[in-house]
Amino acid sequence: MLFYRYDGGADGSANWPIQAKKIGNGWNFKQVFAGSNGAIYAITETGDMLFYRYAGGADGSANWPIQAKKIGNGWNFKQVFAGSNGAIYAITETGDMLFYRYAGGVDGSANWPIQAKKIGNGWNFKQVFAGSNGAIYAITETGDMLFYRYAGGADGSPNWPIQAKKIGNGWNFKQVFAGSNGAIYAITETGDMLFYRYAGGADGSPNWPIQARKIGNGWNFAEVFAGE
Repeated sequence: MLFYRYDGGADGSANWPIQAKKIGNGWNFKQVFAGSNGAIYAITETGDMLFYRYAGGADGSANWPIQAKKIGNGWNFKQVFAGSNGAIYAITETGDMLFYRYAGGVDGSANWPIQAKKIGNGWNFKQVFAGSNGAIYAITETGDMLFYRYAGGADGSPNWPIQAKKIGNGWNFKQVFAGSNGAIYAITETGDMLFYRYAGGADGSPNWPIQARKIGNGWNFAEVFAGE
């Protein structure tokens, strides 16, 4: 696992104070994704979920106060991704979306105050990922990007003040993922990384103050994701 820190979010510049610091090995998992405050979740081929906390973000050091704590099993979903504050979303093979909240980040305990609450269906998209404050982005097979805002995190209710607002097209990339404060990163088939900032979260409008700024190349990795 390599660690990078990007500091060019204000203007989309290629500002990388930390690049390609090796912080671990053996990350041969079915899926890996990050939450807030250094939380990293890994799902094994058998559906176990492991929890890690990374604390070396200031200098890119291999600082792991929590490693490989098993916090669940049965995570055999089409896609799983995290939002902020312990929110985890799982999409089944039939397109149902389930909501979980993880509260064991301090010690890596299997603490789940909310588990497997069905909050929607029809999530049959090419890719789905979450940003901050309940923002969820979905990319269709034709490259349209849709915006949703989920507001039921306190109890796992299907509370969606914003649903399926089309905010863009042409999102035909190898991988797309979100960071904090509206940051979205896209990796092309040739390994270029592009930076976008979305500012329409309040109403789901197509408000993009920064679009398609090239901030790097050589991003030919098995998986790339952002934390907060």
